[in-house]
Amino acid sequence: MDQLNKEFNIPYYIFEEITDYIELTAKGYSKCMKWKNIRSLLNLAVVNNRITKEQAQFLEKEFNRE
Repeated sequence: MDQLNKEFNIPYYIFEEITDYIELTAKGYSKCMKWKNIRSLLNLAVVNNRITKEQAQFLEKEFNRE
């Protein structure tokens, strides 16, 4: 079974959005539209070969608070 490399470079624009999303959810704000934007950015990063599909799924599983 292949093992996912959990140490990979996340594009900065995705990092900023995830950080903002986590800060807002920690304050009690529900930001489902924010997560939809992050999901779109992850899909674009996969299409542009910035990250792999498995890495995008890992980020979604790790940081989605919906």
